[in-house]
Amino acid sequence: MSKKQLFLFAFLAVTAIFLYLLLKDNDFAKDKINNIIEPKIEGSFKLDGKYIGENTWEYTVTGQLPNPCYSATVDSLVKESYPEQVTVKVTVVEPKGSEICTQVIQDFLYEGEFTASEKATVELKVE
Repeated sequence: MSKKQLFLFAFLAVTAIFLYLLLKDNDFAKDKINNIIEPKIEGSFKLDGKYIGENTWEYTVTGQLPNPCYSATVDSLVKESYPEQVTVKVTVVEPKGSEICTQVIQDFLYEGEFTASEKATVELKVE
């Protein structure tokens, strides 16, 4: 074996080891990206969600309203800090006094997303 062949073989071996370690670390990072919001419950509302990558989080708010005349709005407020502090705020709107409603519990579902780093902390607030 000539010196050139030996050098080429050593170079290829080092490159292969480097690529293996790089890809192995990349797979570890992919596992870390799948951050899941630990379910948050306040009153009759529950917040679930997960980090899907590229500073994007998807979340779902489920709950119950006293009757179909009630409504609710959901806003996500991201505080500018690192890691970001995100508050998912549910505002329940009572019906006007003159409305007549069937007295049955109304299920509520809202799906949304917000932009924050994967290390953001998330809380649920119901008003």
